[in-house]
Amino acid sequence: MDPIELEQIVRRYGDSIYRLALQYTRVPADAEDVLQEVLLERCSRRQPFQSEEHQRRWLLRVAVNKSKNLLRGRRWWRQVPLSEAAELSAPAAPGDRALYDAVCALPRNWRMAVDLFYYEGYATGEIAAILGTREATVRTWLHRARQKLKELLKEEMNDDG
Repeated sequence: MDPIELEQIVRRYGDSIYRLALQYTRVPADAEDVLQEVLLERCSRRQPFQSEEHQRRWLLRVAVNKSKNLLRGRRWWRQVPLSEAAELSAPAAPGDRALYDAVCALPRNWRMAVDLFYYEGYATGEIAAILGTREATVRTWLHRARQKLKELLKEEMNDDG
């Protein structure tokens, strides 16, 4: 793979890979490591992709697998609140901060499903393929995440008011 092609991949998919890895690992440095490993994996792949979407899905699936491997390989792991990495991945609009913080408070699988559904625009079947689970499970995670977000945001509004 030539450097120009790799640069295009980083521009197109780097933020998505990083954000998904950060949702999984919760540590910015680990998410950066996962991003680098995904890019190395992409450089070593010789088979062509059927489409840009096929490549995007493949990259995100590899990011999930690399994140799992990273966490599985540790006997202990440090955990930093995602709020410390907010400047790297949080929405720019100040009003979105409460929503971002609420999403960060969700369990890992729910966070990842929310990220892939709302930020990346994937359907539940595609999310299931990326995360290696059943579509019904993804729908359940999204449903529970929405309920929890309503609860958290309602509490936030009551605290402010």
